[in-house]
Amino acid sequence: MHTEAIHVHSGEILRTDAPLDHAGKGENFAPTDLLATAVGTCFLTVMGIRAEEKGWKLDEIAVQIDKRMTTQAPRKIESLSLQISMPPDLEANQLKALQKATKDCPVLRSLNDSLKIKVHWNQSKKKKQTSLNFVSTKVFRETPQVKFFDAGVKGSNGSDVVIHHGAAISPPNDDEFEQYYVHYHQIDHNLVLDGSRTFTLLNPEWDEPHHVIYLNQKMGALQIPIGTYHQSVSGSEGSMVLNQAVRDRDFDPNKEFVPVSLRDRADLRKAKAADPVFWFWDDGKIRRLKLGHASSSKKNHALIANELGIIWKET
Repeated sequence: MHTEAIHVHSGEILRTDAPLDHAGKGENFAPTDLLATAVGTCFLTVMGIRAEEKGWKLDEIAVQIDKRMTTQAPRKIESLSLQISMPPDLEANQLKALQKATKDCPVLRSLNDSLKIKVHWNQSKKKKQTSLNFVSTKVFRETPQVKFFDAGVKGSNGSDVVIHHGAAISPPNDDEFEQYYVHYHQIDHNLVLDGSRTFTLLNPEWDEPHHVIYLNQKMGALQIPIGTYHQSVSGSEGSMVLNQAVRDRDFDPNKEFVPVSLRDRADLRKAKAADPVFWFWDDGKIRRLKLGHASSSKKNHALIANELGIIWKET
């Protein structure tokens, strides 16, 4: 069963259908969906009007609505739960004024307390600018077959040598899901001593949350900030990395090296789905490359690596 309704002014056709649990196919909006949508869009509309009156320019506001139907007759909407995501740069007085404006929503007023409506206001954090640094090494003597260089990092109070024997992944995958390490009391500085290693960094708080670094010795030590999730992969030849860590007084190795699986983290899966930023060594410099959406596939990672003459291992 479905019906059609024509908007008088726009001429658009809106199709509706009964839900699966009420003799319908659930292929289009249910009439009760439209009522829930009307509440949400009314909130957005009155906030937009108030902002225009005040001369405020608003970034994106999103409303997610959870509709709950009664389980016993008569069938009707029992409650609506609205999750309203507000821009991060709103001042407290602006947020308060927009919240107050929703009290004048005509749809809300028309319902006249006939159902429960809960409103949750969420103001997202402003994305931090990506913080990714490479600490250069100082070569103080070099002969045709010997190199002397200073691998020290200022403030380092912990040194770890991480050896990959062959094509290793650290941390290993959780079946089909990738796993990552994250530190809250340690800043890493990873310097390749032998071979090369590909690091994937995820940080949902960054404006660019997904980075792929084809790290070699010439790039210096890759700094991984606190709260950044990271995984490293070596090619078939393996690799050796020296990590000159900066640890605070709360560092505990039993807590700092616990793998986090993408299986359990929607925010990390979203970060991994973002267009990656590639970092690599080219013509004596560290280069940064960001491509379009297609670059996020493993196939394109391999193509990019091939162009750069880098070994890329799919995970």
